Order: sequence, then C-alpha cells, then structure tokens
Amino acid sequence: MSDAYYEREAVAVKVRRYRWPELLLAVLLLMLFMCGAIVLGSFSYFTAIQKRLFVMVPWYFYFLLAISTLTVIFVFSVVALYYVHLLLPIIVMISSFVMFVLWLTGLIKASIELWGPLGSINDNCVRYVYNDDFWGGRNLDTLARIQQEGVCNLWKTTFALEMVATFLFLWLILVSWQVISRARRGY
Repeated sequence: MSDAYYEREAVAVKVRRYRWPELLLAVLLLMLFMCGAIVLGSFSYFTAIQKRLFVMVPWYFYFLLAISTLTVIFVFSVVALYYVHLLLPIIVMISSFVMFVLWLTGLIKASIELWGPLGSINDNCVRYVYNDDFWGGRNLDTLARIQQEGVCNLWKTTFALEMVATFLFLWLILVSWQVISRARRGY
C-alpha cells in the first residue's frame, strides 16, 4: 500500500456576512418570546377551563396554542442560528411572513370573539362581571367574582399581546429586508 498525496490550488471563496442590529434583534426576540409564552399559557388555561366545564373547546384555542408554540420555537431557532453565525435574512423574512399571517389570523378571530356582537366575551364581561352590584366578603361568590374578573382581563391581555406579536413579526420582516439591502451595498 502506498500513500497518495494530492495538491490542490487554493480557491478564493467570497463569504457574505450579514450584519444584524444586535440590540434591536435581541429586543424583538425577547418581546416575541414573551408574547408567545404568555399567549400559550393563557390559552392553555382557557382550554383547561373549557374542558373542566365540559364545554366544547373552540378551534381557535388550539390554533393560538399552535402559533404561540411555533413562536417560541422560532425565537429559540433564530437565537441558535445567530449564535453560530448562520442566520440568513431571507429565511427570517419568509418565516416571519408566515408567522405574521398566522398571528393576524388568530388576532382577527380573537377580536371577533372578544369585541364582536351581542354575546361576545366583552359583552358578557360588561353585563355580568363589571356591573355595579356590590360584592365582597369571605364567601364563594367573592372568589367566583375574582376569578371571572381575572378571566375577562386575561382575554384583553391576550388580545393585546396578539396584536403586539403581529406587529413585531412585521417589524422583523422589515429588519430582515434592511439586512439584505445593507449586505448588497457592502456595508
């Protein structure tokens, strides 16, 4: 057996680097993680309440659970890719667009349920929970009233966070586009 040695000539490879705005990306990802985690926890709680009441769980509960889980996975994968210097802006742009459409769909459905016509969640909260009846004391009615107010406020919180997540994904699309345009200009 003989050893064979091969010589190759060096080939110049142009490596394109993408410079992400670090602080802005970190803040956007942190806010997206918080929105996704809070909406995930809130709709898990709503689902548990619906199942405990033996009431059918609406499809958009599972939809919002899925997209909030995808958001948390998206944030972790973007952080991991950024850490190993493999974060490509076109991948972030496309996946952010998909997530934007999903969050916008969830936002529209949640807004219809929350702020919709007679019998909506906000209508029931105003009619039955936020009325002017006196309540208080050490009894089960007070505990039930506190629970009802918590659920009503949690619905409004999740609606606000869905709106924030939708706009953050739109902002992430614009940041990705800026990173691509800066790389083409050579900055």
